Amino acid sequence: MDHRILAALKYIEQNISEPIDLGEAAAKVRLSKFHFERLFQAEVGESYYAYFKRVRMHNAASRLKHTKQSIYEIAIAYGYGSNAAFTRSFRSFWGVSPTAYRSDDSFWDAETFHRHRHEGVSLAVAPNIQIRDVGSYRCMFRRYYGPYTRLQEIWRDFLDRLPEALRSDDEIEARFLGRIYDDPRVTPPDEIRYDCCYVFADDEDARLQMDEVRNHLVTTDAGLYAVIDNTRDPRPRPEIYAYMLDKWMPSTNYNYSDVPGLEFFAGCPVEANSTWRPVCTMLVPLE
Repeated sequence: MDHRILAALKYIEQNISEPIDLGEAAAKVRLSKFHFERLFQAEVGESYYAYFKRVRMHNAASRLKHTKQSIYEIAIAYGYGSNAAFTRSFRSFWGVSPTAYRSDDSFWDAETFHRHRHEGVSLAVAPNIQIRDVGSYRCMFRRYYGPYTRLQEIWRDFLDRLPEALRSDDEIEARFLGRIYDDPRVTPPDEIRYDCCYVFADDEDARLQMDEVRNHLVTTDAGLYAVIDNTRDPRPRPEIYAYMLDKWMPSTNYNYSDVPGLEFFAGCPVEANSTWRPVCTMLVPLE
């Protein structure tokens, strides 16, 4: 993906509650509105405004399901000035009102949803969950779209395209993380976002200044996370996240967050994703 569009996506997603028009986004990456609009469509596969609205609507839908926030609070969180404006936008996108969406549990039960997609998803056994304050990480990343079942293929592509200067690291010392955004019960498979990241241990690393690295940098969000070690007895990815969001979080004082979750891989991420039971440490952001 063109690094300027990548920068625009990062800017949009970090400021999703703000009314960012096309001209502002284009100026942010130093392109004319005309060139930016054409390049965005070519790289992302949809218009700037369609993408912006879709991300907002998917985030809002997740909040309706995963929090007890009022519709007004959710409307304000995504830049709408009133319930009415939010409801009109939500209905035009989803075909139902926010209230109807929240109350409809069809296909929302995780075990039912995943039963026809995977085998063995069960929320009966709780994973070991720890709450930690986690700092930020400076990373080189690439954005991918597609179902989580493609993650081994996605990671293989990422490693194949790593700059040579990053390949020289000792395999044991190289650190990789994934940034995970979307609930597959909300977001269609081909629109699911996933960032593959190479983690720099030192903010003064000279390789951060290389053009092929500098144009693909992101800093992960520091904050409070629920942490699950999935390295010893790996469980299916959807099982872990569904348990966290559907069972554990409602029993606590924590809220769903739009900040991407993190998946840390101690070894090769291609091997770690060889099955749908990823060998990694999973971090779910909390509000």
